[in-house]
Amino acid sequence: MKNHLKELIAGSPQKRISYNDYMDAVLYTPNIGYYARAKEKIGPRGDFYTSGNVGDAFGRSLARWFVYLIKRCGVSPRIIEVGAGDGKLAYDILVYIKETEPQIWDSLTYILVDGSPFHRKIHQERLGIFKQAVSAATIEKWTNVNGIVFSNELFDALPVYVIEKYKGALVEVFVTEKEGDLVEEREPLDNPDILSYLTERKITLHEKQRYEVPLNMIREYEKIVSCIESGILLTIDYGYTDREWKEPAHLQGSLRGYYRHQMIKDALMYPGDMDLTTHIHFDTLIEIGKRKDLSNQGLFLQNEFLLKAGILEELKGHQGNDPFSKTAKRNRAIRGLIVPGGFSEHFKVLLQSKNLADDVRIFPEW
Repeated sequence: MKNHLKELIAGSPQKRISYNDYMDAVLYTPNIGYYARAKEKIGPRGDFYTSGNVGDAFGRSLARWFVYLIKRCGVSPRIIEVGAGDGKLAYDILVYIKETEPQIWDSLTYILVDGSPFHRKIHQERLGIFKQAVSAATIEKWTNVNGIVFSNELFDALPVYVIEKYKGALVEVFVTEKEGDLVEEREPLDNPDILSYLTERKITLHEKQRYEVPLNMIREYEKIVSCIESGILLTIDYGYTDREWKEPAHLQGSLRGYYRHQMIKDALMYPGDMDLTTHIHFDTLIEIGKRKDLSNQGLFLQNEFLLKAGILEELKGHQGNDPFSKTAKRNRAIRGLIVPGGFSEHFKVLLQSKNLADDVRIFPEW
């Protein structure tokens, strides 16, 4: 990977590359990028966890709510998971529907979209027993979708541009090479797409404030929205509203790495071996959604959303003293997902809909 980066930098006119190009290279270059390599990334032998890997309660809660949408809200039995990762979440959702809803099961289609050949191979191994499961590299082939489209920690993994207010002026932060090391370099901001984004969103920065500009997120989101004819769009991720981005705690931006479950502040360390991530811009998604005829159904904290979706229905009475029984472990996982300060603390859930009846009740009364 280091040789590949050196070639990219040497081949660029100014001998530097944007952070967007750096992230794209270290994360997605075929065969050597972090997400393109055949290695475990999620779970104890990877670099990070997702909510879907903390037992099966998260997936079962989503599935319970999906069933409600299909049975009570007129949503078609088609589920598309964009950025499906290792397929663990899809497996939990499919198992729940198979066990509890045979009529929906018979007409269900579940599409796992993931650009990683390694992940699509795992999909086949993990989900090949289900004729309902289809694996795809991109979402483009699915058009006029009626159903449920959702993502869990998709947008935080997309490349971003990094800008900063430095000595009173806006600059873009680039990556270059100096004496064999990767280092940052500041240059006056002149990218018209970035400038247009800042003007549109009315973004202003304080001195020394860093800010990630998510142009890839916008393109990916618009691609997803354009496929939806009617139904639900669910975005689960960590990120901030425009108001939250202005808080002092976020003045250094949010770009960071995760390596063997350790948070790494220097994004230039371990290129190709480390996950890179940023907090996403929820207000941007909401505004674009409105322009694309989506109705905003709410932005929730993840634990608030899970309670509305019925996660407490997964709690079971526990007899006996075995703390490692399936019931005991599931109950602990549920508590970890809903208590303040637990696993859900950093995640939000954006719920949008398209062409649903005005009187549809999105959440049931459990």
